[in-house]
Amino acid sequence: MAYVLALAAAVVWAVSRPEAGAAGPGRAPASAPAAHRWAPASSAPSGKGVLTLRDAPHVLYLPRYDPHAAAPYGPTYTFDLAAAPASPGGGQGSVGGIEVDLDLSALQGRAHIHPRLPGDCSLTGSRMKCRVPNVQFGRVAEVSPFYVLPGPGAVLGRTGTIPLTVRAANAPAIRHTTRLVVGSPQLTLRPSGKRLTGVRPGDAIRLTPAFGNKGDTGIDGGVSLLVTAQGATLSTRYSNCRYDKPTGATKAQCDFPGPLPAGTAFETDGPITAKTGADARNGLIQDSVWRTADMPYFTALPTSAPHGTGAPLGLRPVDGGAFVRNDDEYSEVASGDALAFETSLHDDVAAVGFTIRGKVGATVDVTVPYPQGDGWSGPDDRGTLHVTLPAGVSLVEVPPEQHESDILYCYPSPRKDGTVACPGPAPPGTVMRVHIDRRVDGARGSVRADSDPALDPDRTDNTAPVTVTYLP
Repeated sequence: MAYVLALAAAVVWAVSRPEAGAAGPGRAPASAPAAHRWAPASSAPSGKGVLTLRDAPHVLYLPRYDPHAAAPYGPTYTFDLAAAPASPGGGQGSVGGIEVDLDLSALQGRAHIHPRLPGDCSLTGSRMKCRVPNVQFGRVAEVSPFYVLPGPGAVLGRTGTIPLTVRAANAPAIRHTTRLVVGSPQLTLRPSGKRLTGVRPGDAIRLTPAFGNKGDTGIDGGVSLLVTAQGATLSTRYSNCRYDKPTGATKAQCDFPGPLPAGTAFETDGPITAKTGADARNGLIQDSVWRTADMPYFTALPTSAPHGTGAPLGLRPVDGGAFVRNDDEYSEVASGDALAFETSLHDDVAAVGFTIRGKVGATVDVTVPYPQGDGWSGPDDRGTLHVTLPAGVSLVEVPPEQHESDILYCYPSPRKDGTVACPGPAPPGTVMRVHIDRRVDGARGSVRADSDPALDPDRTDNTAPVTVTYLP
């Protein structure tokens, strides 16, 4: 969520990334992005474009001033800019000459303003202006102009507005207003993390989520409960919930209008029901709670997503004293340990093959998918896949300092056997950067996932093929 409450004052630099699978701080990419850097700010934009403002904060919560806080927290102002051609089929190009103009009068006397793009942002009085490098069509740029620390004038309950204008040389201007509130809501969630064993495939698992607000300020707008399932499908029964599919859903977003006053907590008046898969050996049911207005666009389900067909899911008050919040002192989202389950079926680790696509002489990134099933391990390097590259393809090692976000990259195996090691464990997979040296028709490699033979009696599917498709 773009309004990123109370992050520490470490500098986060703007990064341009593909719109599909965009990632930023705390955002997991849907697919591995190719290496990309900003186009130079001085380069000329090309073609008529459009900028879209995404995840701009609707409310910026400024913690009230505490003279005894040795290192007070403060919010970071962050938003995304998506660039596209002005007309369909507009081709390649970029939006350039981008200038961010912020009126920070509402913060004067209440906070200390700290620019976060040194050399690119200037603050004159209460006016901040920042130059943003070109954004290529089809890319999304994360921009963090400043963070603030509360000052003596940050008195609980005071409000104001922060107008934002973004202008560009070859795209229409866009405007947005953020409401400033002195105070800090703290979303909390009732822990649901436990492990169920011996669940029969096809059984129903019921979860009754609960959330609250342990902050000093209420949330005026609505809140959204997000539930995701792995190894199971969700019942699509509630009319105020949207689902990623009309049947066989694995993600649900249930919206509640609010408010969520400080010191209150609620649980759903009915369960979220998940049916375990017929072939599932294990799975997870994960819940989290967000402020609806500022839920990230890549996390929220679209308004066009199918709704449930039954009565709405309601709320009833509960004691939220034992509910937990995230590590950030002023968290914008609360999530907890997932409810995990194991079924009565045996483990069956199955490696997932993949194809390397590119031109001869090209360097490409490919996502190495993680294996299916439970029990993926190894005697000396638990959670590592072993890849034998096809002939004519070589590994390009990516130094740690060049890693983008939290993406994991493959590296030469410490076994010195010529294979490539790809670490886990977070889905969708690890990135392997390779160079296609030459064309070798029929070239074929492999990917292997180790498992314990005592738990995985069928190990014939622990290895899968790796192939090459040569592009013209």
